[in-house]
Amino acid sequence: MKKNDYIRLSEKYIRDEATEEERERLFDWIRHNEKINRLMLKRLEQAACDVDHDTEMRMYEHIRTSILPKNKQVCLNRSWRKTIRQAAVWLLPILSAWSVYLFTSRPSSENDLLTITAPPGERAEVVLTDGSRVWINSGSTLTCDGTFNHKERRVFLKGEAYFEVQKDARCPFIVHAGEMEIEALGTSFNVNAYPDINHVSSVLLEGSIRVNAEGEEHILSENEQIIFDRSSHTLSTGKVYAADFIQWKEGNLYFENRSFDEIALTLSRVFNVEIRFASEELRAVRFSGTLGGGSIRNALDILSLTSSMCYEMNGTTVVLYCK
Repeated sequence: MKKNDYIRLSEKYIRDEATEEERERLFDWIRHNEKINRLMLKRLEQAACDVDHDTEMRMYEHIRTSILPKNKQVCLNRSWRKTIRQAAVWLLPILSAWSVYLFTSRPSSENDLLTITAPPGERAEVVLTDGSRVWINSGSTLTCDGTFNHKERRVFLKGEAYFEVQKDARCPFIVHAGEMEIEALGTSFNVNAYPDINHVSSVLLEGSIRVNAEGEEHILSENEQIIFDRSSHTLSTGKVYAADFIQWKEGNLYFENRSFDEIALTLSRVFNVEIRFASEELRAVRFSGTLGGGSIRNALDILSLTSSMCYEMNGTTVVLYCK
C-alpha cells in the first residue's frame, strides 16, 4: 500500500469506520515503520516528561508492540478528533497522547481497578472490554473492578456518564453511582451522580433498567427519569424527553428546573473556571433550558438574558451578581 492509502485508512480508524482487518493492517504498518516509531517516541517524551527514562522506554515499547491492547479499547472524544484533523497529524496523537494512560492503567491481574477520568473542561469516550460504550462528562471518573466481564459487569461512577450497554443476559451490567445501583442487560441510559450536587439521577433512552436506592427498587421504561434526593432521602420518577439529558455529549448543557447554585457547579466543571456569587440570593434562582457549550461567555450571556443575573469575568474567575 502507498502512504496515501495508509493515511486514508487512519482517517477511517479515527472515524470508527475501519474494519478489524483494516485496523490490523494499519497497526502492523506502524509497528514496522521506523519513522513513525521515532515520532511516537518523540511525542512520548513530551507527554511523559516527568517519568524516568527506564519507565518511559518500557511505556514506549509497550505501545509500539501492542498498538492498543487487545483487552482494552480507548476512543478519543469528538473534540480530540477535530483537533487531530485540523492539525493534520493523523494517527500519532492517538497513540502518544494516550500512551501514559494505556501503560499505567493496564490491569496486571483480575483484582486490579481500571480508572478512566475526564478532567474539568474535557470529555472522554471509552469502549469497554465487552463492547459497551461509555461517554464520560467533565470532572467525572469511571472505575471497573476485577469481576468485570465474568459473572457480572460492575462499574463505579463518580460524576456523569452515558452508557450504551452490550446485551449479555448471563452477565448483568451494574452501575454504582452515589446512592443508586443501576442494572441493565442491554440498553442506553444516562447517569448523573456528582458528589457536590443534591441529587443522583438516571434517565433511560432505550431498553430497560432496574434501579435500587435506599432499599427501594424501580424499573424504568424509555423516556423516564428517576431522581434520588440526598436531602430528603426520597425517590421520584417522571416522564421526560430523554435525549435532552445527553446533549452534553455534543457540548451543549441542558438543565431542567435547576438552581443557579447547581448550574454554577456544572459550568465550573465544563469550562474549568471558578464561579463566585456576589449576590447570595442568586443561588436559589432556577433555570430550565439549553446553554450552548461553545464558551463560558456564551453560556453566561444566555443566563443573564433570561434572569436577573449579571456577571464579571477576569481570567478564569467569574463573579455573579444581581442586575
